[in-house]
Amino acid sequence: MLCKLAFRNVRKSISDYTVYFITLMFAVMFFYAFNSLDAQQAIMDLNENKASSAQVMLESIKVFSTFVAVALAILILYANNFLIKRRNKELGIYLMLGMGKGRVADILMMETLLVGVIALVVGLLLGILFSQGMSLITAKMFEVQLKEYVFVFSPKAAIQSIIYFGVMFLCVMIFNAIRISKQKVIKLLHSDAENERVIGKKTWVSILMTVAGIVLILIAYYLIIKGMLIMYLPFVMLFGIPGTFLLFAGLSGFVYKIASRNKKKYYKGLNLFVTRQLTSKINSTHTSMALICLMLFVTIVTLGASSGVSAAVNKEAVRDLRFDAEYFMEPSAAESAGSGVAALEAYGIPVGEFFKETAEYARYDSDVDMLTDFAEYLDIAQANEMSNNMDVKALAGAIPVSQFNSFPRLIGEPEIQIGENEIGAVTYNEMMAESLEQYVNDGHKINSNGKEYALTPDRIRMANTRIMGSAAIAPMIFIYPDADVVNFELKEVTVDGVYVDNAPKEETDQALVNKQAELRRANPDQERPFSNFTSALRSQDSSIGLRVTISFVGIYLGITFLVTAAVILALQQLSAANDNKKRYATLRKLGTEEKMINRSLLKQIAIYFLIPLAVAAVHAVFGIQGLMSMINMMWYENVYQDVFWGLTIIAVIYGIYFAATYFSSKKIIREKQ
Repeated sequence: MLCKLAFRNVRKSISDYTVYFITLMFAVMFFYAFNSLDAQQAIMDLNENKASSAQVMLESIKVFSTFVAVALAILILYANNFLIKRRNKELGIYLMLGMGKGRVADILMMETLLVGVIALVVGLLLGILFSQGMSLITAKMFEVQLKEYVFVFSPKAAIQSIIYFGVMFLCVMIFNAIRISKQKVIKLLHSDAENERVIGKKTWVSILMTVAGIVLILIAYYLIIKGMLIMYLPFVMLFGIPGTFLLFAGLSGFVYKIASRNKKKYYKGLNLFVTRQLTSKINSTHTSMALICLMLFVTIVTLGASSGVSAAVNKEAVRDLRFDAEYFMEPSAAESAGSGVAALEAYGIPVGEFFKETAEYARYDSDVDMLTDFAEYLDIAQANEMSNNMDVKALAGAIPVSQFNSFPRLIGEPEIQIGENEIGAVTYNEMMAESLEQYVNDGHKINSNGKEYALTPDRIRMANTRIMGSAAIAPMIFIYPDADVVNFELKEVTVDGVYVDNAPKEETDQALVNKQAELRRANPDQERPFSNFTSALRSQDSSIGLRVTISFVGIYLGITFLVTAAVILALQQLSAANDNKKRYATLRKLGTEEKMINRSLLKQIAIYFLIPLAVAAVHAVFGIQGLMSMINMMWYENVYQDVFWGLTIIAVIYGIYFAATYFSSKKIIREKQ
């Protein structure tokens, strides 16, 4: 009997359960999909470096899954609270007819179980389908070619999803039982007569709060535009967050004042009714709307910035590298052997067997004061980043021209020719190269080594001279006449090489790594002549883990924040529709057409959804700009074009909740009193 009643109640209240069901479905779907990544890893042929990177990504997903599960549990309880509130009168009738509170709790438990099981099954099915697409995305991000399509199913992720959400449903059942046990029949029967207490504000106070909020937000924007996000992040937050709360606190009065001034539009159709309804709701929920706005801001920035950072890491790894491997030699070993290549040969590495050509050059610390000489030509944030995070002496490097020219010969570029009082420069930072070119075009010369050097634009080169740590090395390397570097401190000797052509690069790369490991095992006490070795292939493989981790964690957290914000907005509007049924009934009695009522409801919900999204979007434009400027400084690459794909996810999920809210609200306001 109870099962039949529970099933009938769910079927009858299907519109009420729509948002709740969609939330459960999305939660299960994404939870399964992201936790099934370990099964996707198994179908890919990953080398050692990529497998290690994949493990880092999987561990990160596990850590964040706990946070996501807790957030979703709170969200599900919040949605369930709305459902119980909607049915207070029905539950009161059950109790008045003699049904015990335990039996009522049993009905709610069965309803929760029924909806939960259906949502769990549907969510798992959608998650399995979604994970098939993620397999292709994961393979593409790990740069692995799948030989054939393989259906991916993770029993571990499925069991984990069932356990996590089973515990959530159990918590919901316990919550409902406790709530019913504490309710009084009279309160349940008359719950629809209880109105939300609205704290009114005078119009001038609302306008003042809105203006103050806008001023604080503009100050935060100004700090970001001026490139001060790194330096003044606490101040950006100090102005931006309170500014957002003040903006929403005064928004209802401000909107009403603006709308009511245009009498023609204000009194047209049901605009007066919509304005009153909307401003009243914003006035009573401005705090939660500000929180929703900030969550949407975090969502947009997280999805966008994770894509941008991921793209920057990838572009850093596959930057225009025209050589295959590099050794950072110990200066003493290179000096004693006569050269870095000779030191490698003496150690036991047959350089000619692996490389068809090599380049070798020593790098010294230059005495050029980059911050003093170029301050007015550098971006404020870029100069601050260099001064805070690097040794000022290391901002400029020095290489003797005869040694440096072995590098352009290696990559097939023309050599740099300089005279006695002339200097060259090389950087792979496009912004830095443009600043230096502007510097010399303005008639400046380079002061160094007690001399004044002439630098012309044709001797400024854009070249990537490093595989490893290129974002952390000196942003500018000056090319000196050989005799002029004797007073500088020697920092390192670099040997770059291009692999031989008689074998695939992957095989040569692995053979070289194996050779070095073999020498290490054979002579564990022998000191290596190099401090580090890396190759373009290994650098790219190592970057993949960071790139994939940033992307997946960003999407995972972004979707969680997005669903949270959308659910809260949806439930607030459904609650408003439930509270205002009598007002809509009055409109019908006054002869208002149903079409006009529906249009006013759509307008009200659309504006309510769009206001926090619009403010969040404006915040995100500046937030992403600040983050991208940091990325450009760290990786010297413009990645704005890679940011916007994540907005599609926001549009789809937000649109689904908006549509579900509108159709559910339309059904609620049609209910008879």
